[in-house]
Amino acid sequence: MGRKGFEPSTPAMSRQLDTDFWEQYRSYLAGSSNRHTTNDRIAYAKRFYPVLQSGNASDLLSLTTDKRVHAMKSLAVLSKYLGCYDKWTSIRHNYQLKWSNGDSLDVFSKIFTDKQNYNSMVDWLKNSINRLPTSHAKVLIYCTLTGLRADEAFKSIRLIQNQKLNYLNEKLMILEHFKYPSDFLRRTKKAYISIVTNDILKIAAGVDCCSYNSLNMYCKRNKLDVRMSYCRKIFATHLRISGVEQETIDFLQGRVPRTVFARHYFRPDFKNDKRIISALSKLYNMIKN
Repeated sequence: MGRKGFEPSTPAMSRQLDTDFWEQYRSYLAGSSNRHTTNDRIAYAKRFYPVLQSGNASDLLSLTTDKRVHAMKSLAVLSKYLGCYDKWTSIRHNYQLKWSNGDSLDVFSKIFTDKQNYNSMVDWLKNSINRLPTSHAKVLIYCTLTGLRADEAFKSIRLIQNQKLNYLNEKLMILEHFKYPSDFLRRTKKAYISIVTNDILKIAAGVDCCSYNSLNMYCKRNKLDVRMSYCRKIFATHLRISGVEQETIDFLQGRVPRTVFARHYFRPDFKNDKRIISALSKLYNMIKN
């Protein structure tokens, strides 16, 4: 179907997608995705590409919602690369596979469960900070105070340490992620700006943990539970209960709402709005004690 070594109707497809094919596919993905996303797409593609051959997607139905969505995304990209996207669309239709990350009951369960409510997540964060070496703990604190994803936080920290003059708008005290599109403006995950204080900048300057992988490996060796996604959730929840509107929180976390209000009328004044700085200062005092 336009790619060497692949014919969806051929039963021997599994033998044809060899090492050379996956290396070529990796190069293709690298042009529009970061390393983490590329690895994720390839891992799921290797596991589930027979779906494109057989048309049998029953294995996807047994996955958790999040894993099923990851698998579907991987198959969608792979099918476009192989020139058989129409077949993937038909398979998805036949098995009623949805792109949604869950129904309303699933969302309610995530909100209501004791394991992921605001206080439980803050307790996890405080406990982790106390048990980690100082530099590692500062990464968690930085993630929490900026609302960045883990990989974005490490990139941001490196920029503060090495390119602060270009990265930081000192007048507004805003980190301008949008100046580095290859790092922060990915296809599905974006970060435009982060509001910071001098304390947050000092935290970033004191980090010598070089990557998420090194932090993750340290935690595994020491049997510590890594839940860095909690940091981002704490940030969003704390700002909301502090009176910051959803549109501002969305923007600070790299989401641009599709509403007419958000796109045409909402124009926050980050320079003079002190609510965010006040909320971040309270959050910092809470988690460091």
